[in-house]
Amino acid sequence: MSCRAPVTLIIATAGHVDHGKTSLVKELSGVDTDRLEEEKHRGLSIELGYAFLQVDSSSTISFIDVPGHHRFINTMISGVCSADLALVVVAAHEGAMPQTIEHLEVLRLLGVDHYVIVITHIDKIDVSRRSGVIKALLASVKTHVPMASCPSFVVSN
Repeated sequence: MSCRAPVTLIIATAGHVDHGKTSLVKELSGVDTDRLEEEKHRGLSIELGYAFLQVDSSSTISFIDVPGHHRFINTMISGVCSADLALVVVAAHEGAMPQTIEHLEVLRLLGVDHYVIVITHIDKIDVSRRSGVIKALLASVKTHVPMASCPSFVVSN
C-alpha cells in the first residue's frame, strides 16, 4: 500500500482561436475535447473541453481546453480559474493575437503563475524565417507572462 497522496495537475489552454489548442490537447491526451456537433462543424471550441491523462497509479494530468474566440471569454474565465499551469498556444504564422493577450491578462489576474509556451503551425512558415519568428513570438508573449522565464516548445500540429 502506497502512502503517496493522489496528485492532479490542472493545465488550461490559452490562446487565439484556430491556433491549435484543441489539437494540441488531443495529441497530448488522446482526447478530442470538442464534443458538440456545432464545435466540429464550425471547427472551433464553444464550451470547455476536458481531457485526462493518467501518468501513473496516483498522478493525473487534467486538461481544460478553453474557447479562443472573444465571444466566449466568460467561458474561458470559468475554465482557467482552477488551473495550476497555462499552456499558451501561439501559431507561428499569425503570432500573438488579441485573444492571446486577453487570455494572458485573465490568467495573470486570476493568479496563474506557471506557463508553458507552445508555438504551433511551425510548418506554415518558411524554414529560413523560423528562428527569427520563434524569437519574436517568445519575446512578445513573455512581456505578458508574469514569470521571468518559462519553457517553450515548437510543434507542427
